[in-house]
Amino acid sequence: MLREALSGRRFPTILCRRTESVPQSGFARWGGGGYVLFRGGRQMVEDGQVAPPSALGHLRVLEIVNEVGEFCGKLMADLGADVVRVEPPGGASTRQIGPFLGDDPGPERSIHFWQYNANKRSITLNLDETEGQALLARLAGRADILIESMPPGYMDDRGLLYEQLRESNPGLVYASVSAFGRGGPRGNFKGGDLAGWASSGYMYTTGWTWHRPTRPWGRQASHAASLYAVTAALGAVFNRWSTGEGQHVDVSLQEAVASTVEQDSPFYVGDNVISGRRNNDHANGLGSTKILPCADGWVHLNGLAWRNGRNRIVEWIADDGMAEDLIDEKWHDDKYRRANLDHLLDVVTAWTKTKTRAEFFHAGQERGLECGPITNVAEAIDDPQLKHREFWVDVEHPEVDRTFTYPGAPYMLSETPWSMRHAAPSVGRDNADVFTRELGLSEDELARLRQRGIV
Repeated sequence: MLREALSGRRFPTILCRRTESVPQSGFARWGGGGYVLFRGGRQMVEDGQVAPPSALGHLRVLEIVNEVGEFCGKLMADLGADVVRVEPPGGASTRQIGPFLGDDPGPERSIHFWQYNANKRSITLNLDETEGQALLARLAGRADILIESMPPGYMDDRGLLYEQLRESNPGLVYASVSAFGRGGPRGNFKGGDLAGWASSGYMYTTGWTWHRPTRPWGRQASHAASLYAVTAALGAVFNRWSTGEGQHVDVSLQEAVASTVEQDSPFYVGDNVISGRRNNDHANGLGSTKILPCADGWVHLNGLAWRNGRNRIVEWIADDGMAEDLIDEKWHDDKYRRANLDHLLDVVTAWTKTKTRAEFFHAGQERGLECGPITNVAEAIDDPQLKHREFWVDVEHPEVDRTFTYPGAPYMLSETPWSMRHAAPSVGRDNADVFTRELGLSEDELARLRQRGIV
């Protein structure tokens, strides 16, 4: 079938329901589980209106996640996938994560939830009940990808493992994101972002020598794991085009972070050196990458090292008459530089303090140096480069009658651009669409399920 598709064979037009894709290019499921190729663009239909083409508009994604995995679906939703967030009645636990609009906690006021769930749909299902589990299995039978990041044992106890759901949908790609991955001595251990940092070797090297290990800000471990999960899941979808078979994608936060420790692993494997906290320095200990104070804040610079007998930063400092002894050849020696790093940084810091961030940034760029200002969020929102690339987007929130500025996607696709289609959904906003229009339940059946606490 794949060979026929690639040879240019024409296929009939598919009529789609609301929020389903009109597959004019790429692969889409057809009939009894095969996959065929369509030419042209790919468009989404919402309430009869044709949206711009999207890269993943042909994919249906189910999401059963906590804060560890909800970034996965966000990445796919931004590229046009129909991502359905499955929440318990009353709302997902991540709706209770702050900050909250007006410092007023509530399931519809979590700015955290807004950020990670824009462009998704929401349904409610009580997966503790057999009837809820059966409905989820029916939805999985129609899905391309299922993402789950629930605690170990959650999906097992409810009969919702990959091996069980694939019986009705052999093409299902089932992505699991957890602290330590399935199997192994820690496979049943619980953990979140902090566990990923702490167990990977990364946090041990983060911070200052006189202080305890420091956790990086934000949910960076979850973000890293989500990026790997999306990459692997789309790879599995690509493989499915030729085999018709899905597979289980198993992602570990521990491994996702361990893959980012840069030179720490080579230092240990090659020289048996355990890297410690490095006081805002590179793992090589040469002071080549630094964040330093300046006249009106902080700046970063990269390249405070000698290459082939030259150091362009020291040459700049010398032009300003502040290089002291840094022009001596003794600084070309790595061992000498490590032993006298404090003096090197004292001289450089005295120099950076004479310049504003703007002066440092523009003069450094003119010299071809990697350097720039450290900005806060307000300054980043007003940054001319980000404005030029239209990174920030305004999102309407009709439930509070306000518009908020969101960070957009950090990429541009020339033919199938990402789009912010709508804000995060309210709890169970799409129950009627999914259960009646897509699964074929009657309104009376849906009302009965609601009364029994199933939805």
